[in-house]
Amino acid sequence: MLRKISGGDRLQVNSLHSQGVETLGDQLRVEARAPDGVIEAFRVADSPSFALGLQWHPEWQFERNPFSRALFDEFGRASRRRAADRR
Repeated sequence: MLRKISGGDRLQVNSLHSQGVETLGDQLRVEARAPDGVIEAFRVADSPSFALGLQWHPEWQFERNPFSRALFDEFGRASRRRAADRR
């Protein structure tokens, strides 16, 4: 999912945390790892829609970060599709 949104295999994110996910639940899959192996993003394996968990803060200075804006755009599209499906 992140590769589709970003258009690439590597991203730089503002990953400043002292804890993180070590083991994912059965239905979760790793989307991204930091160079040190820390899981930075994960998704729900068989979700038909946007189901993504992040370990960084894409909202921080998003106006200067094209990837963060693309991520929020995709989340917005998924939200609008879900709302339309519920009508």
